[in-house]
Amino acid sequence: MATQGKKRKISDLFERGRPLNLEQKKDLRRQKIIDAAEALVRETGSTDFSMNALAAKAGFSTPTTYNLIGSKGTVLYILLNQYQDRLDFTSSRTSDDANPFRKVLDAAEVATRLYTDDSAFIRALMRFLLGIPDPVHRPAFMIRGYRYWNRSFDGLEDAGYFDCAINRDALSRDFLVFFTGLIDLWVHEELDDEQFSLQAECGVILRLLALTGKEDRSWMKQRLIDLQDEVEPIYGEQTA
Repeated sequence: MATQGKKRKISDLFERGRPLNLEQKKDLRRQKIIDAAEALVRETGSTDFSMNALAAKAGFSTPTTYNLIGSKGTVLYILLNQYQDRLDFTSSRTSDDANPFRKVLDAAEVATRLYTDDSAFIRALMRFLLGIPDPVHRPAFMIRGYRYWNRSFDGLEDAGYFDCAINRDALSRDFLVFFTGLIDLWVHEELDDEQFSLQAECGVILRLLALTGKEDRSWMKQRLIDLQDEVEPIYGEQTA
């Protein structure tokens, strides 16, 4: 998989006119295929293009494209992982709040903002992720999501909020399941960008309340009250 750093290094060598070795030439060609895939997703709003279309966009033959990068699924998971790289990088440099609960809320805000800032493109990639079984790439990608939430709980762990009933691993799994379901609603446009973000904040607070003490519980509950005026019903659901 070509990383952004590797892409930049090889591109620099190419732009400076320095000779590339065989593997660097292959990496440069692979990156052209990845760039072509991104362009097709952005142009069509879909991942339904063929390998023939991808090869033509990249300027290679179809057999060469297969030999360089493998299946279309491999290319799409590279694009998904590039976004996860951005999410990990942005989150690690965003929150300086000393409150461990607010740090988790910051991680959720970073995730939803990164998705909604590029809605059409991310929706297309997530539609592929949620709709196409893949026994190799999908589990590896989902594990990255689990680790993202697990890292956001560092402050909670350090402050001693976890116990045998509510432990860090269990909460990480719950956050992964919750956000996967929320993304599915957003992908199918049953939530717009604003409601996606608001529902994420609401769900995070509801989950964190199980860990809070009196001081943090007060502001969280007040925020939930405020959110009630902003969060819209899904499918027009009604209370019993």
